[in-house]
Amino acid sequence: MNQKAYDKAIQLLNMRMHASGELAQKLKTKGFADSDIREVVKKLEDLRFLDDEHFARIFVENMKAYKDWGYFGLKAKLIKKYLPSDIIERTLERFYPPEVELAVAERLVKKLKNRGRGRYQKLARSLASKGFRNEIIGKVLD
Repeated sequence: MNQKAYDKAIQLLNMRMHASGELAQKLKTKGFADSDIREVVKKLEDLRFLDDEHFARIFVENMKAYKDWGYFGLKAKLIKKYLPSDIIERTLERFYPPEVELAVAERLVKKLKNRGRGRYQKLARSLASKGFRNEIIGKVLD
């Protein structure tokens, strides 16, 4: 195993959690060979330093607690982390059901109204741009 690739991976993981694909992509941009990257990622997964299911769950939990993103907005962010689509779908289904998304949308609408953006069209556009599903937008604005 390439020790430099492993050390760089550990350094990146010390800064924050990463998904396996995201870490592999960062190592690739640093110029490490694909075979070395696969080996390092596999070792880190075996040591449980990398766990895509856990990463996705923590990411979604943090986003729904501290940010105002809808289902499609979160999905796009998870895709950018190079997570496998089955993990993304499973995580969103389990940890971001429609009732949670509705609560996040209500929180965002309240913030927007406090900032003077109370018109229906502006609220609908703001919610859509944050990736909320149409049925959630309809419910929250009724």
